[in-house]
Amino acid sequence: MRKLLGFLPAFAAFGLVMGLSQVANAAEVTRVASSFDQDFNGNTFDLHFGVSYDFDFKKAAIMREWGAGGQNRLARDLIYRQFRHTVTPMLEIGLWHDLSVYVSLPVVVSDNRNYEFDQEEGSDCIFPEGTNSNYTPGTATCVNKYNSTSIRDGIIPRDGFDAFETGNPYGQFTDVSPDRIFRAPTRRGLDQIHVGMKIGILNQERKSHLPNWLLGLEGRFAIGKPMTMSRDIQTSDPAGNHRVGRGMHELGVWTALSRRYRFLDPFFGAHWRYAFRAGDTNFENYGGAQGKSEPQSETGAYFGAEIVPWENKAQKKKVSIILQGSAVLHYNGRGYSEVWELLADSPALVGDVSPGQGADCARGVAMAYASANPMDPSGYLDAANDASGGCVAFSGITTLQDYGTFGLNASLNFHMGPYARLNFGADLSTDTRHYLTAASRGDGDRAGDPEIVDPDTVDVNPVRRDVVDNVGRRYAVDDVFNVQGYMNFVLTF
Repeated sequence: MRKLLGFLPAFAAFGLVMGLSQVANAAEVTRVASSFDQDFNGNTFDLHFGVSYDFDFKKAAIMREWGAGGQNRLARDLIYRQFRHTVTPMLEIGLWHDLSVYVSLPVVVSDNRNYEFDQEEGSDCIFPEGTNSNYTPGTATCVNKYNSTSIRDGIIPRDGFDAFETGNPYGQFTDVSPDRIFRAPTRRGLDQIHVGMKIGILNQERKSHLPNWLLGLEGRFAIGKPMTMSRDIQTSDPAGNHRVGRGMHELGVWTALSRRYRFLDPFFGAHWRYAFRAGDTNFENYGGAQGKSEPQSETGAYFGAEIVPWENKAQKKKVSIILQGSAVLHYNGRGYSEVWELLADSPALVGDVSPGQGADCARGVAMAYASANPMDPSGYLDAANDASGGCVAFSGITTLQDYGTFGLNASLNFHMGPYARLNFGADLSTDTRHYLTAASRGDGDRAGDPEIVDPDTVDVNPVRRDVVDNVGRRYAVDDVFNVQGYMNFVLTF
């Protein structure tokens, strides 16, 4: 399993960009605006305004458990790619000595995602069904329509889906081994607004024998409507297909410490954020045996150093190099994963969210209708409900296995005098391999034997879909490569 390092937690970006001040001897991550502090920094009132631009590229291998011959293994299936551009205006206001509040508003300019069959072997690919002269049963090294588990189970239509072709989204990938098999719509807009407060507990410039130490409180509040995915784009273009909101709030705390030694300023930071459903959300809680209903929370830490090869304190100019490593744990919840748009509104995942309380959803009827009527992408739900009732489309949100993100960050920081700062750099990150569809079977205590989840009873988890949550069918993500290039410009007054 190949891995690349790097991730800068979002709160650290705030510390880097928003926390600038006139104090000379603090690392960027422990800067704080300080007002009514003329004797210390010459400022009656500190106000920092900035804007940042981020470009994120993410590539990952989407794998699938494949049970055959009494064995279960992870098999190649798809390659996922995401391209996102974000512009973030930011404001920090000093309230008192080493005490400030800040706010930022990430605006997603565009977010595009697509999937192709895993053919990373290139010219050495061996495909099934005799398309390569070297092929013998069981020796395929690449994926096409003949051996893709997503095609096999009807999760993706055989000729794929292309949201850019609204007139005929189902007929764009007719080759056996197309370059792409699923293209999601372009998304843009707002997800959350970030607000927080930070306070300097210790300050090396005030007391030279002590480090700089910041404590922060931060809230990230959902302000954009939640994104959805509908394949019914031939007669309409649902607004949810173009949103980026996740319908979740986050509350957390963070801390950062640094201490400068001549030209070296080592630092350390940590954070914790608890995530929970917003009022307008697709993180539904159906009760019963569901178990997890909230989004994943996270906790993490970072460490590094700011190296200052040149500085003119009198003119408040400085050039520094920032190197940083980090680790983040995402845990205990559900989420919009790398496969959520593939799963959302798929006839293969139609189901009943009230198990044991009525007729079981006729999933087979839904799939048969979708296969026979590819130009009627919404009719599968009506057909299933006509046969059984109680059927709902799948939202795409799944229960995720806990996982870690690890990485490195490198950036250049320029203080161009007392009023302007420029910072640009890059993050490289990877995630540990983890399952993307990991809903439990349910709770056996509800209907009888606590050791057994009886089918078609209230024991069953209402968000579980056997086609992707059963052992032997689960989706996983691996070989995650995420690179983020960014530039921040800040004016300080």
